[in-house]
Amino acid sequence: MLVEEVDDRYTDHYHPWEEIVHYVSKNQVSKLRRNKSDEIVYRAWTKQALIDYGTIENYLLKEKLHFPSPESSNRPVVLVLPNDFPYSVDPGIDHILIWSQEPLQAEYIESILESRYDRTLYEWVYFVNPPEWQSVRRLPHVHVFIRLVPSHK
Repeated sequence: MLVEEVDDRYTDHYHPWEEIVHYVSKNQVSKLRRNKSDEIVYRAWTKQALIDYGTIENYLLKEKLHFPSPESSNRPVVLVLPNDFPYSVDPGIDHILIWSQEPLQAEYIESILESRYDRTLYEWVYFVNPPEWQSVRRLPHVHVFIRLVPSHK
């Protein structure tokens, strides 16, 4: 894939924490993106994955997302994984994904994050892409940006 195929929305910009929080709080998540070089790699990978697996969902279910059997609780099974193709963010900010086989409620997302990341040490912001921006529609997933609370760096 050629650099010229990536439009002007993709630059070398890295999103600082305050900008991420602003875009998420204002429901402007479409402004969060990869930088130009990472977008080129992502598009090339996507193209090859579609050739090899037919859909991104097929790839994820076969190669990446191995959901354990549901526990006896009434809560959906989730996998919390780093984003293989994260948006471009400043150093110290991680972009993770919470994957599920069914939509997740905000209170459950919060409980997942609180059980894995001590709220006194970490801060996070999360969102679900609106349908028009979802690259993987059949597998619900939540984008999470997380960092150490500045006083703990």
